[in-house]
This record gives sequence, C-alpha cells and structure tokens, in this order.
Amino acid sequence: MAVLDQFLSSILGFLKAKDAGQLQSFLQVEPPLPAEYLQLSQELRSAWSDGKKLEKHIERLLPFNDDDKADEGGAWPGFLAFIQEYLEFWKDADFDDLVSTHVKLSALIVSCNTAMSNATYGSVMLPTSIRLCSSLARLAIMLDKRPDLTRRMVEVKDVDQGEKKTLVESTAETIQRAFTLCLNERTTSRNGIGRDGKPEGKKIGIYSFANMVLKLLFKSRKTSLAKQLFTNIVAASPPLGLYPAAQRVTYLYYLGRYHFATGHFYYAQQCLQSAYDQCHNQCIKQRRTILIYLVSANLILGRLPSQAFAGRPESDILDKFLPIANAIRKGNMPAFKRALGPESGNERWYFEHGILLQLQSRCEVLVWRSLARRVFLLTYSFPWDPESKKAPTLSLDDVVAAFQFCQKALEGWQKPVDPHAFMQSGRTHANSLFMKAPDLVPPPQGPKSLLIGRGMIFGNKMPELTDVEPIIASLIQQGLLHGFISHTQGKFAIIGAKQKGGPLQAGFPPVWEVLQDRAFSENRVAECPGWVQREKNLGMGGVVNLTGARPAGENS
Repeated sequence: MAVLDQFLSSILGFLKAKDAGQLQSFLQVEPPLPAEYLQLSQELRSAWSDGKKLEKHIERLLPFNDDDKADEGGAWPGFLAFIQEYLEFWKDADFDDLVSTHVKLSALIVSCNTAMSNATYGSVMLPTSIRLCSSLARLAIMLDKRPDLTRRMVEVKDVDQGEKKTLVESTAETIQRAFTLCLNERTTSRNGIGRDGKPEGKKIGIYSFANMVLKLLFKSRKTSLAKQLFTNIVAASPPLGLYPAAQRVTYLYYLGRYHFATGHFYYAQQCLQSAYDQCHNQCIKQRRTILIYLVSANLILGRLPSQAFAGRPESDILDKFLPIANAIRKGNMPAFKRALGPESGNERWYFEHGILLQLQSRCEVLVWRSLARRVFLLTYSFPWDPESKKAPTLSLDDVVAAFQFCQKALEGWQKPVDPHAFMQSGRTHANSLFMKAPDLVPPPQGPKSLLIGRGMIFGNKMPELTDVEPIIASLIQQGLLHGFISHTQGKFAIIGAKQKGGPLQAGFPPVWEVLQDRAFSENRVAECPGWVQREKNLGMGGVVNLTGARPAGENS
C-alpha cells in the first residue's frame, strides 16, 4: 500500500474512534520526525503534484459521515480541506527555509481552525490545533532572533497592508483566532463545565491558546493588546482553578506581569504570589522567573524580602534586589540611586525585564518615608511627662538638612581629611569630643554633574524647604505618614501617638498595611481583573439544557 493511502486510512480510523490524542500525535509538523514522513513527502512530490487530483483522492479515502450517524465520528468538509493543506505542507516542506515554513504553517493553522469550528466534530481537532500553534509560536520566537531573515518579510507587509506588524505580533493574531473559537463555543452544560466538574468541549483549550498569545505579546512588547484577551476570558471562561497546574501558573504569571506593567501592583502581587505558590518546587527556572516580578511588586508595596527566604534554591535572584531593599529600609537615597544606576551593574538587567522605571519611580517614595522616619528618630526627644498632650513633631528644617546631605553625597562631596589625625597616624585628637565635626567639602574637580533623575529633586538642584514640604505633604496624602503639617511652625505633627502605642507606630505606619487597607476599602481584594476564580451564573444568551423537561402544562 502506498504511503499516502496508509496515512489516510489511519486518519480515518482515528476519526471514527474520535481519538483526538492519536490524531494529534499523527499530524506532526516539526523535526525530529520518523522516516515515514520523509517518504510521504517524497511520494507527494513525485506522484501528487496535481492539487485537484490529490483533492479527489482524499475525498475517496475519507468519505463524509452521514448526518444521522453523527455519534460515530468521521470526516467533514472542513477537515478534508485541512488534510489537503497538511499534505501540501509536506509536499513543499523545506525546514532550512524558516520564513517559508512559517508562512505555510500559518496557513495550515488557519485551515485547522476552520475544521475545528465544526459544531459536531470539531472538538477532535483541539489537541492538533494546540500542537500546531505551539510549533508556530516556537518558530516565531526563533525567527524574532533572526532579523536578517524577517526584515524583507516585514517590508512586504508594509506595502500590502499599509501597516507595520512584527512577525511575532502576526503570529499572536493567528493563534488568537483559535483562542476565540474555544472561548465562544456554545455548550449544553452551564458555563462549559461538564458533570465531572471539569471544562468540556473546546473550552478545554482556552488557557493553552491564551498562554501562547500572551507569551508572544510580551515577547513583541505589545502588552496593551492583552487587555481585550483578559476581558474576554472574564466574560466567558470557566474558573481558572479547573485547569491543569501548568496552565494556571503560566496564565497567572502573564496576568501578574500585565498588571505590573499597567501600574496595578496590588493585583500583580496577588497573581504572581499565587503563581509562585502553585509552581512545583523542582521547577527552579520557572520559580526564579516569577520571583523577578513578584519581588519587584512586593518592594513597591513595602514588603521587603526576609532572611528565611534566602535558603531556597531560586533565591539567588534576590542578590539583585537586596541593595534596593536595604536602601529602602534605611532611607539611604544615595545607595538607592546607585542600586538602580549604572554603578550597580544591574541597570541593563532591570531594563530588559521591564522593572527599572517602576522601581525607580515607586520605590523612591518609600525611601523618602524611611528618610523622614530616620530623621525623626535622630531628632525627637520623648517628653519627661508621660501625661503630656503635646503632639510629637518633626522639624521640616531637619528633613531639609538630611535631603541636602544626601544631595551632596550624590554629587561626590566628602568629609575633609583631618590633618591632626593624619599626623598622629590615625589616632583621634585628645579634644575631639569638644571639636565641631567638619562639614562635607566638594571634590577638587567640582561637584559631579547629575542627570535629571539622579538627584534628590532634579539633577544638581539643592533641596530647599519649598521642595521638601510638598514631598512630606504627598506622603501624608498617600497615608504613608499620619499627621499634618504646621506651616507656621514648619513642622510635621503626628496624630494619635498615645492611642497607637507611640509616635513611630502612629506617624509612620507600615507601608504594606496602609496599601492593603486601601485595597480592602476599594473592594480590590475579592476579584482580580482577568482572573476567573468563581463560576458565573448563567445569564441571557446562554444555552440551557432541557433534557428531561416535560411539556408545558403537564403535571408531575
């Protein structure tokens, strides 16, 4: 028997048995491959160059199934078109030409989606579609690293369509059609959940396709296009918890990254924490990848890494974040600027992972708070009378002095060399306790020229009261400081020190608790956008299962 006839005979057997798994394993498109596929390719080139002749041969060996035998399984017009497209793919297959392979595989997936759209038999094509789309996604990512091959392809697209789309972006659109097909399937069960409590039909593939699309969108830096995908999932998807762990972890990872990129760090922390908790302990690489964004989100929310976490295998990534955490904890603005600047050697790494700007802009606020708290600890004197009703205060002039000290440190100012200590081989002067400590002096070559975002306020601008007062006011507005500013006295006064156990607990509440309380008050804890956690009630437009229903007017 010819290789083609044997191939089509096996396909017909899988269709009649409705064996989607065998059908998927049989319809391979990427190497390494068994020798039979190479023989099939050679036979198609030599004996089946005429497409019309091949089409008739396929129709003869894969006959249509009768409508009254829908339960038996069989071929349908869309599947025959897909099989012909599949055989044409193998007839012209040239895996050395990656661009041509991508074009042909994209066309094959379009035909596969058409076959899968059949309401009666289409579900048998779901595993095959997932496998083909996975191969296409890997090929697109491989080609994205070869601009020498894709440059001409992009130029042709510009001429034909009048718009510039990257290869990765167009691949994501192709796979998203399969995602939409699965999401919008109308099932007889409520919300696409079968009697066994698991998704049924094509809805099984929702998150498989969604994760492929999200991976490609983040690869092409088109994260804004993911918004519609998340919106559609919330509207029509079964709960995420009904799907396999690998799909849950991957989806929550990308959902967390999306919320991180759009500035919703509380939602990002929720998704990434859940993804990390559900990721298997042996998946070190995946857990480390999740940690990059989870630690970043936690830092922005005021949650600093603990020593207990450092013993985990994937915790080596914390070395890049510890300088930032230490600077936040101590209110050390020069150390914070250096940790996120080129001096640390990590600036490029932060930028490539898409966390640099968020850490710079959001964590700086936390350093201001810690610096104000540190100044309060150094300058505040507790009253002798424990019954004193005078509110604890922080002088804004002291905060200005601390800001100016940090600005000078950023510009390279240093303590002057003590000539007496130098002459005495480093020993301190006998009267050093009664001598005024020397102030910082500028470097011999002059203060370092700072970029706009590298200074305390704006480049080399020296902080003044008019700069510091709005910062303290903004911290109060955000709830990171609790009190009010007395403009006449130039002080920040703390409210409720006795009720909350002291001025530190009252005036400088923990950042995480403040943000968490705000999330509760805004009702942002129950549901996370894009994450379906509960089964939805069936509303208008759904399919109602009337099996067993009695005619109207019939009594029980």
